Amino acid sequence: MIDNPAFGRETIVVGPTGADRPGIDNQAIQLAIDALATRGGGTVRLAEGDYLLIDSIRVRADIAMIGEGRARLVRGPLASSELAIDADVGQFELTPADASAFKPGMGICLWDEAGWAYINAPHTVTAIEGGRVLVGSMFTIDRLAERHARAVNYFPLVLAERAERALIENLIVDADVADEGELADLRATGVYAFRSRQITLRKLTVSNVRGDGILVDTASVGALVEDCESFGNTHHGLHHGSHSAYQTQRRCHLHHNGSDGLYICWGIHHSSFEDNDIHHNGHLLWRSGISVGHKDTDIAFARNRIYENCKYGICVRLKTEANGAHRGTYRENTIENNGADPAGMPESVRKLPARELTSCGVYVNGVTHDLVFERNVIRETRPAGQDHQRYAVYLGPGVSKVTFTDNDMDRHPEGAVVDES
Repeated sequence: MIDNPAFGRETIVVGPTGADRPGIDNQAIQLAIDALATRGGGTVRLAEGDYLLIDSIRVRADIAMIGEGRARLVRGPLASSELAIDADVGQFELTPADASAFKPGMGICLWDEAGWAYINAPHTVTAIEGGRVLVGSMFTIDRLAERHARAVNYFPLVLAERAERALIENLIVDADVADEGELADLRATGVYAFRSRQITLRKLTVSNVRGDGILVDTASVGALVEDCESFGNTHHGLHHGSHSAYQTQRRCHLHHNGSDGLYICWGIHHSSFEDNDIHHNGHLLWRSGISVGHKDTDIAFARNRIYENCKYGICVRLKTEANGAHRGTYRENTIENNGADPAGMPESVRKLPARELTSCGVYVNGVTHDLVFERNVIRETRPAGQDHQRYAVYLGPGVSKVTFTDNDMDRHPEGAVVDES
């Protein structure tokens, strides 16, 4: 299927010998993408096989990148070194203690005791000269040697920055990498769309990311995400954020992620999330199947199956009236058996208010209003002692104008609706 007339202009096949562009690494893929981008767009097809990445594949506007068969993107071995000299704002170079750890073409981010920088906007190494690592873009954040700074070649495997109308389809993205402590507290992304209007992500399988599996971010308005699977990531399975409104997500499988399966961040209004399977999420951070909140208005959730997530099935986050997730519609979803054994709750979570330590199907915080719940099945079917979804719906102080129609709320130990509004 051609989603964009530009995709039909020209096709370049990347892969082992015999391909238009021989190669099984990110450099071969990037050469094909950049060649088509200079001609106004086209399609890059990745032949079946494994592609070893040492930097992000940077997708451009009007480019389709489509895998054939089992095309898999994998991460090269981790390279890391402490910095001998500060990496300052305005520089295009850094001086690591061990420059031999790096080579041209690598994507790198930086860390010091102030935190990580450039994790989703990696710098690319252009040369190694006299113990210095030269990069192709300027540092805009200081990272200081006296704060134990280090450089690490970690990056999103696919980076779509200002890639309007692009298509990324039928790829396995496996971000697994051996880590001896270099990645502590890192939160990056496997597939990252940044300011990419009308981008399509389809049939992607993303796993083992130190962070979010898929992130559609920063005014990526009108994105379509469908038939994707995201699992085994330390944070969110699929994250929509930063005023990327008018989203459509359907038929995605989000499971066994450390935080929320589906995290709807800021300003995702007039969007729909349909026919998704969201389960067994939140085990690292004690989170939920779906989390929705800040200015996430006029959203429809329909026919999703949300089950066995660690905290809630759906969490509507606490916001002010001006910033709430108002006018949400929840129709024909199945929300069942959420909540895990409190004995496994992390110590940091135990500091939350008592009400937030009790799991339920749908948890609505204030000051949210104008919600419709229609024809949902919200149930707990596990035996006594394992029935941690204690009630179907909680309505917190300040919640108002909530309509319930023809919902089936069954077998909750503490009742169907706890209303403190």
